[in-house]
Amino acid sequence: MASKYPVLPVCGVEVYKQDLVVLRDAPPGRDHDWVRADVTTFSRASRQRLAFTASNTEIKFTSMITLTYPREYPSDGETVKKHFHDFMVNLRNKVSPLSHLWFLEFQKRGAPHIHILIRGMRVCRETQAWVSATWYRIVGSGDLRHLAAGTRLERIRKENGARNYAVKYAFKMKQKAVPVGYRNVGRFWGNSRDVKPRPSETISLTNDDLVGALEMSEWGYLRSDTIEWRVLYGASQGLTNWRFHDMLVLSTSGPDQQGQGQL
Repeated sequence: MASKYPVLPVCGVEVYKQDLVVLRDAPPGRDHDWVRADVTTFSRASRQRLAFTASNTEIKFTSMITLTYPREYPSDGETVKKHFHDFMVNLRNKVSPLSHLWFLEFQKRGAPHIHILIRGMRVCRETQAWVSATWYRIVGSGDLRHLAAGTRLERIRKENGARNYAVKYAFKMKQKAVPVGYRNVGRFWGNSRDVKPRPSETISLTNDDLVGALEMSEWGYLRSDTIEWRVLYGASQGLTNWRFHDMLVLSTSGPDQQGQGQL
């Protein structure tokens, strides 16, 4: 489906750990006060933001906590988020500073469960016992089977294990459908402030510069001579080598006529 807005001229890129974000000239007459709508589904845009965050954060997560409910569970997202908030308050008191990325799913029975990627928490029996007891107390379970099996604490062993898990989650729509009767679902994912990706540099360039650089790096997703996307997934590594910078320095177009100024 064609966009109702024209493709605006490229004026630069932000370079992240894995991806590139394309910058464009500001459009005329597009100043709006956007109002965030109630979340009713795990939208494509939200999935893309999660994948971008997981792929480009500098935080290396070392473990993952999974929180589940007993046989009886709330069908109101506000209650679930209150339970989650209370758990995170307790977790921050135990692990400080706490870096985390969390996401919500629904089990086949309709019960919500939450995965939390974290950095700095020791994985051992004592910590697992603390996680189980804390969540059991917060949700007011009263079911000893839930105390024994209602949580899981896992060590992330592979260097890119957390990133791969989160990206796979983002694009796996199974267990994302909101069950009938579940209300106030709220956000499907979130993160601590330090997890937010930050660009390593910002480079001024034109559309032709960018297309040429993508061709030189043999980026596999290039399909035309016009860059229409906002995020170029997996394009960062190929474009931050010396050839990319050398080509941009030679460019006579762009905001600073040198092709490498800060925006």
